[in-house]
Amino acid sequence: MIYTLLSIGAVVMLMPFAWMVSTSFKTRSEVERWPPIWTSKNFSRTWHLKTNVSRGSIGGLDWKGLTLREALVLVQSETEKNVLRIQIDDDPVYRGTMTISFPTDAGFLRGKLESSVFEEFSSALVKNTKQKEVLQILDESSDAETFFSRFFALYLHGKDAYLDRRNYVELVEKTANSSIEQIEILSRYVSRIPEDNRSEFSKFMESVKKACADVVGSVTIFKKGKTAILDLTEMDSIRRELNVWMEKLDTVNLSEPLRNNPVIRLYEQRVLETVRTVLDRLETYLFVHDFFQSVQKERVGSVVVKFRFMDEREKKDEFLLSLNQIDVPEELKAIVEQELNRSLDGLAERVEKRIDEKLYSEFLTFGIESIRVYVQQMKQLGSQLLNLLNSKSLSLQAFEDAESLKQWLRSQDSMAAALVLGRMEQLTQNVEENEFFEALKKVCSEIDTIGKLRSLQSRVQSLMKIVQAPDFVNEARLKQNQTIELVLRDVDPVYLEDERYDVRVDYTFGEILGNVFHNYVAAWRSAPFGIYYINTVFVSTVTTVVEIILCAMAAYAFALMSFPGKGLIFSLFLSTMMIPGEVLLVPNFITISRLGWIDTYYALIIPWIVSVFAIFLLRQHFLTLPRELQDAAKIDGCSHWRFLWTVVVPLSKPAIVTSALLKFVGSWNAFLWVLIVTNKDKFRTLPVGLQTFSTDVGTVYNMLMAAATFSILPIIVLFLFTQRYFVQGIARTGLK
Repeated sequence: MIYTLLSIGAVVMLMPFAWMVSTSFKTRSEVERWPPIWTSKNFSRTWHLKTNVSRGSIGGLDWKGLTLREALVLVQSETEKNVLRIQIDDDPVYRGTMTISFPTDAGFLRGKLESSVFEEFSSALVKNTKQKEVLQILDESSDAETFFSRFFALYLHGKDAYLDRRNYVELVEKTANSSIEQIEILSRYVSRIPEDNRSEFSKFMESVKKACADVVGSVTIFKKGKTAILDLTEMDSIRRELNVWMEKLDTVNLSEPLRNNPVIRLYEQRVLETVRTVLDRLETYLFVHDFFQSVQKERVGSVVVKFRFMDEREKKDEFLLSLNQIDVPEELKAIVEQELNRSLDGLAERVEKRIDEKLYSEFLTFGIESIRVYVQQMKQLGSQLLNLLNSKSLSLQAFEDAESLKQWLRSQDSMAAALVLGRMEQLTQNVEENEFFEALKKVCSEIDTIGKLRSLQSRVQSLMKIVQAPDFVNEARLKQNQTIELVLRDVDPVYLEDERYDVRVDYTFGEILGNVFHNYVAAWRSAPFGIYYINTVFVSTVTTVVEIILCAMAAYAFALMSFPGKGLIFSLFLSTMMIPGEVLLVPNFITISRLGWIDTYYALIIPWIVSVFAIFLLRQHFLTLPRELQDAAKIDGCSHWRFLWTVVVPLSKPAIVTSALLKFVGSWNAFLWVLIVTNKDKFRTLPVGLQTFSTDVGTVYNMLMAAATFSILPIIVLFLFTQRYFVQGIARTGLK
């Protein structure tokens, strides 16, 4: 029974630590999963990913998952229109070999749809739909691909998609309820119906009112489904229900006198036409969808796209190869190659910094005092000027001098041109205009080149190495580890965006280990944990050593020396243990502030180098030592100082190790005081560093648990090596 209770107690005590370690191996989705699980897919050899095609790649840019830098690159560059984007609605992928399997029955169209076929389709669509938005898109589209992209974006993309199941079902319900209200209003006009037709009119109003109520119950079940968008089977079912509803609402079976009555005409306008519009929205989509499928005559077959992550060397080689294909000055290429030898990460920023330094030295001839500020102002002007010129399809080389540029800016009736002109006049007040114009061309050249480098860097960093692919896939990329981009050749992405793709990731043993310890690596890199570790070890070690020295001397005095008031002083020491530590935070902080110790090691060490508990623990152990040892030492002429360090301390090793261990652990785990007296990472310790993963947005628990695990490991190892002394120190203290 005792062993059973001990086992249960051990399990209960170890459970939180085991859960912390288990959570540190999990992905973000597994942390948020309920009910929770102990295992993780990071140990698996294969992941099957949940994905969906991002229709933002055809109806406009999909900004989801982009960093600010990537968004700026996209704004500054022409958007690629031949890219199929597949969004990973799962955990991010950081390594491995990805395989995208196309549906075996998937079809597509090479090239563009013939204009004659599209014109014939357009004529048929105009006759078959009354949807104003669709007709507007058709009128604004220059080719079939543009129309299909915008049409499907309207119907299938976003929270306001026409065929979002909740949106469409609620539209039907709203129309039915509105129709019932109109029918009740029209029923009051029975006096305007000829007496011979009143009975027929009343029965008709009751029947259509019942039909409106019935259709609500018929379509409400479609609010729930596996996908947000209605599938084709559900669309057919809803269309049948709506057609039955339309047949019941139709006035074709009414007698001619009643059908020609103004009340019935008003009914047709307020009820029948509204319902026809709802049905027309669905039928328009099915009409376009059927034509869209019919033109995709080429079959994909059993095709997969397989690609893997590129290593650093492959990315650098690809970057250099692409760099030679863009228009960049040779002098700048040399700088790029030098910086590339360091790292691809942050390359554009480092190159920009070196070019800025060069500009600072070249522009010293201007005689401007704050040349760095002046150059940055010129760069702002250059960015605004290039944006204006690009919008007019012009380049700065088209102007001979500053005066011709100013004349062109004055001729432009726009606020942007006026701002650029005002900035130019401000910057040329103390500089000769033509000299300024030559400098401006250099600055604009730098801005243009850095923009190209950023775009190239963004592309190469997301580029994948293709292992297997069909002839119409030219390139594969993975943006932000969650968006797959397939660059297509001679195939518009709109013809492949209506399919569902099976995406899996296969891992080698080394890559599985990378997944398992990914949270640890990511947590370490997310904050300067190397500095935190050094600070924590330094502060804990110094505090512990100094405390043991001071407390051992104090304990020796209280245990083995005689002086007036010893008992009273010791009682006063013990009484301070009853004061909560939180009460002393404010006065201690004021003292530290006035001493100017904020953001220094003094504030982390000096307030905690004395512990009353350590003095008490050591004193009690010193009292257990035989008095004969002290008497013999006195006879031999041994001083108190020598007796303490040569006799008492060696004999009290368990108690000293216990005190040291308790102090070291306390210093290692200190949080609140360190948080209060430090503002810079340079002086902060591990517990404060853990708050990196807790923000107003939420807590990243898997990375927090990973950081907590590698933060606590040194303490666990230290305890394992010192547990024998720890037990002895606690067990023997106070015993003779």
